Amino acid sequence: MKRDVLDQFLRDLASLITVLRIYPAGNEQVVRAADKAAATLAGFGRPVRIARVGQAVVVEDRTLEEPATALVALLDRLAARGREALQIDAAVRGSELAGWLAAALRGEVPGAGGLIRAGSFELEDEAETPASEAETAAGYLSLLPGVRETLSELADERQEGLSRAREIVRVIAGQVATGEKLFDPIRDLKAHDDYTFTHALNVCVLTTGMCRVLGMAEALVDTVSLAALCHDIGKEKVPTAILNKQGPLDAGETEIMNRHPAEGAAVLLRLPEKVHPLLPIVAFQHHRHADGSGYPSRPTHPGPHPASLLVAVADVFDALCTVRPYQDPRSTESAFSVMLRRAHEGRIDPLYLGAFTRLLGLLTPGDRVRLGDGRAAWVVEAGPHPPLRPVVRLENGTTLLLAREPELWLDGMEDRAA
Repeated sequence: MKRDVLDQFLRDLASLITVLRIYPAGNEQVVRAADKAAATLAGFGRPVRIARVGQAVVVEDRTLEEPATALVALLDRLAARGREALQIDAAVRGSELAGWLAAALRGEVPGAGGLIRAGSFELEDEAETPASEAETAAGYLSLLPGVRETLSELADERQEGLSRAREIVRVIAGQVATGEKLFDPIRDLKAHDDYTFTHALNVCVLTTGMCRVLGMAEALVDTVSLAALCHDIGKEKVPTAILNKQGPLDAGETEIMNRHPAEGAAVLLRLPEKVHPLLPIVAFQHHRHADGSGYPSRPTHPGPHPASLLVAVADVFDALCTVRPYQDPRSTESAFSVMLRRAHEGRIDPLYLGAFTRLLGLLTPGDRVRLGDGRAAWVVEAGPHPPLRPVVRLENGTTLLLAREPELWLDGMEDRAA
């Protein structure tokens, strides 16, 4: 029923835009069309988010297959002023809606008491020449205000946060599909004041990339990436003093910290509109390990969902590589070495760590590695073999195909800069 009302509002909105392109805002036909659109939106009962992501028009949780020409024209005008997203509150009056749209069609970005807002979550455009590290990082971090606002809205159990989150995920998915532009800042930015939000963004980007490597269907990529963006939402309920404590947590603080997966799942389940089940599942399970250990403890419960294990790989890597009050950041190779050992112990799923390996271009020919028996070796070939079991050459010149050596495993990777 809600979907039908939303579709009707989009038709009414397109009709209003069409009329406004012919008549001034006070015209009788404009007034009639505006009142109709406002009444339909009031019946929908909550704000509507409409965004232009690349060439696609995204409304709430879906991409419009054939958006109305009038709606596309409006979004084009807004995009020309650096505004790709439009939110219209259900309480807006017809006269406010008509006045705002008329100004927008003239190329302005007006205000209407907060009931209609235009904004952007888009990254900076790809330059024709390679961007510097600083420029790439700045473009990446331009998503942070949107992430911050989104997670804060979700923590307050406001439904519009979910729409914003979907838009951010679509932007990220579009960038990931065009190459590795987003991965360098994750590896290079070791510290940032907004750790909580930077971490959420990093985990989302890495998860999206792994989903692409695994060849997942587009709809599933969007859902798992959305779950990744929201995986730590429960930390909004943890006191800042505990999150930023210098040194190890005591037993009481650890107990509070360990509640954040359950808190996050509860927040997502309490949203006014039902979310995809994977979101609360991943929020609840992202600290549970492939072997069933971790927290929250569920000794008789089936193992974590595959999506939770996938997000956990990105979560662990970013946590290891970031400056925190209690740790120095690790290099990419050092963090990967920790993850290799955890995979051998059964705590990280090797399939998803393999996807991560391919995503970041690790274990390529020439990389120096350490085997589980302590011997040093060099990667000779990644080839068609499982990513965590490449062909390696020992110091004595012997070549080993680890896919055929079940008693051997990779225990670490040396820093490439060493």
